[in-house]
Amino acid sequence: MTDPQSDPDHDSDADLDFDIDFDGIVQTRDVHHRTLCFRRHLDVPVASVWPYLVRPELLSGWLAAADTLEPAEGGAVVLRWLNTDDLGRSSVATGRVSGYDPPTLIEYDTDTHGRIHIELQDEGGGSALALEVTLPAPVERLPTQLAGWHLHLDYLAEALEGDPVDWSDWDRDLVERWQPLYEWYTARYGGS
Repeated sequence: MTDPQSDPDHDSDADLDFDIDFDGIVQTRDVHHRTLCFRRHLDVPVASVWPYLVRPELLSGWLAAADTLEPAEGGAVVLRWLNTDDLGRSSVATGRVSGYDPPTLIEYDTDTHGRIHIELQDEGGGSALALEVTLPAPVERLPTQLAGWHLHLDYLAEALEGDPVDWSDWDRDLVERWQPLYEWYTARYGGS
C-alpha cells in the first residue's frame, strides 16, 4: 500500500467529497504540509452543532477547554486539552481565529496543533462536518494524531446527544477507545 503522506504522485489538489463520511485520511497539501481529513454526518442541524464549535462551555465537552476564545476573525484562541499524556501533562494550543463565517466555518491557526479547519453543511435534516488539520510535513506521531482527532469527533457526536466527555475517565477511554484507533491507524499508515 502506498502511504499518501509520502507518495510524490499523490494529487494535492484533489477535492474531497463533502457528502461522504470517512475518518482519518491524509492528504498532501504541498511539499511542506499534510492535512488530516475527517468527514462525519451528524444527526442534528448545523444550528445545533455551531455552538459546540464556538462556546467555551460546550467546546470543553468534546475537544478542549477554551481558556481564551474570541469568536471573530483575528480573535485570540488558547485551547487546553483536558486529556493528558503519560506524565500527566496536557497540550496547550495558542493562536488566532483565522476563519470565521457563522454558522458554517471556524478555523484556528495554532502553534502546536497547526491549522484546525471545521466546516459545516446542511445535510438531509442533519449536518455534514468536515474537519481538516494541516500540519508541517512529515507529521510527527501521525497515528497518534489521527486517533486523537477521530476520538474527539466521536466525543462531539456524544456531546450533541447530551453526553459530553468525562475527562476524569480519560485513562479508561485511553485504553478502551483511543488505543484501538491508534492501532488501526498505525496499521494503515505505519509510523510511531
